[in-house]
Amino acid sequence: MQFMKGAAYLAARGFLGHLLEELPDHARLDGELVGCWSPVAEGTGAVPSASGSPVPYWTRNIWQEPFLLEFDSISQAAKALRSMQRNWAAYPTRLHRRMALIAEALPPLPLKPKAFPFILPTSPMGSFTLLDEHLLLGSAVCSSPFPNGEFSFVEDRIGPPSRAYRKLWEALLYAGKLPEPGDRCLDAGA
Repeated sequence: MQFMKGAAYLAARGFLGHLLEELPDHARLDGELVGCWSPVAEGTGAVPSASGSPVPYWTRNIWQEPFLLEFDSISQAAKALRSMQRNWAAYPTRLHRRMALIAEALPPLPLKPKAFPFILPTSPMGSFTLLDEHLLLGSAVCSSPFPNGEFSFVEDRIGPPSRAYRKLWEALLYAGKLPEPGDRCLDAGA
């Protein structure tokens, strides 16, 4: 296993172009996954993080400690991933059947829609993709606790159509705090 410097950034759906503008010096592109093996340059539109270094804005998941793993068989790849941690999300960009076989050899992921409110998962979620038949790019440390940075809510399909509440639910979920009686809430509108 060889650890890479930098990170891999999974673009928010429909915003790959924006992410590529933030990462002009990226090293590789696999589907919507952008590998950037050097620090993100300032002045690219990336948002400063708590540490002061820029973090690209247009992402749904950041693979924070990427590594390359060479393997000879599907079971060897799955065993190597399981030895690091339990939860792994496959991000297929090529060799889809081989990716599916590796994913099937790993513990299943909780993919059912969740009813709001719920607590963010605390167990780590790793991600991986195949670069060729015997080479895997992965990261056991990712910014999102959800597979490929995506989750779904249980939705009301009977009431009037409105998806505005989803953004509010998502913001409250990531904030980790719900409004309580006596709290002031501000609706900033669109």
